[in-house]
Amino acid sequence: MMHVKKCLAGLLIGLLAVFLVGCGETVTPEKVDSNTSSQEKEDANPTAQDAENQKPPAPQTFAVGEQIKMGDLIFVVNSVRDSEGDQFIKPQQGHVYKMVDVTLENVGNESDVISSLMMFSLSDADGYKYNVTIGPETKGSLDGELQPGRKMRGELTFEVPKDAKGLELLFEPNVFGFGQAIVKLH
Repeated sequence: MMHVKKCLAGLLIGLLAVFLVGCGETVTPEKVDSNTSSQEKEDANPTAQDAENQKPPAPQTFAVGEQIKMGDLIFVVNSVRDSEGDQFIKPQQGHVYKMVDVTLENVGNESDVISSLMMFSLSDADGYKYNVTIGPETKGSLDGELQPGRKMRGELTFEVPKDAKGLELLFEPNVFGFGQAIVKLH
C-alpha cells in the first residue's frame, strides 16, 4: 500500500511538472523604440512561408542604455563599473567585481516577483557563466515585488577574472527559462 502511494505521488509530481512547463510561453526580447508605430511592426513581420525558409536567427543582443521589453517588464542596463572591494569584502586574487546598474519597470497589469539570483547571470567569451554574488558598496536591490507601473533600480554584483572578455548580462524573467535577453557589457 505504501509503495502505491509513493508511485502515485511521483506520478502526480511528474504530471504537474509537465503541465507547468507546457503552460510557459517563450518571451522574445524586443528593443523599445518610441518612433516605431504598431503598423510598421506588423508590416515588418515575415509571413509563415518566409519563416519556414529561414534559418533560426542568432540571438539578438542589446547595448548598455537600450530599453528592452520582455513580457510585461522593461529593463535597461544603466552602467557598468569595476570594484576591487572594500576593507571587508574583496574578490579573490586575479578577480574583480563587475557592478551592473539595472532598472526594471513593470508595464503590465499584475505585480511581478523579481529575483536577482534567478533572473540574472553573466557570461564571458569563453562560455563561463557567473552568478550574482554579495559585493561591496552596492546601490539598491533588484529583489522583491514590483507592482504595475512601478520601477525598481539596483546594482548586481558579479565576481569575474580581471582578464575576462566579451562579458554579457543574461536576463531571464521567467524562472522556467523561456526567453532570454543578452546585453553586451564591453
